[in-house]
Amino acid sequence: MDDIKSSSGNVVGGWNGQSAKELQAEIQRIKIALAAEKSSDSLVSKDMPHRDQIHDDLQNFRAYHLWGCDKEGQCLVGSGANRIESMDKVLAFSLIDHH
Repeated sequence: MDDIKSSSGNVVGGWNGQSAKELQAEIQRIKIALAAEKSSDSLVSKDMPHRDQIHDDLQNFRAYHLWGCDKEGQCLVGSGANRIESMDKVLAFSLIDHH
């Protein structure tokens, strides 16, 4: 399922799992739309579609927001969904015991 849902369960967008850059753009679009509506709804990083593409060792990663990883191993991270890092880099950081 490609649906991006808000914290209240409303479908507010979508992502097909192909590109972390596309996920980043979609999250920014959704945040702008929610702000324009003066909505109290928000996005939850752990509720993004295609969580199955995130490495098993990162499923409970808590050091920083991990929004999603694309099929090429690029991950959208950060509380503002504003950085793209390789899954290898995120995995290396997680091995420093930041779970």
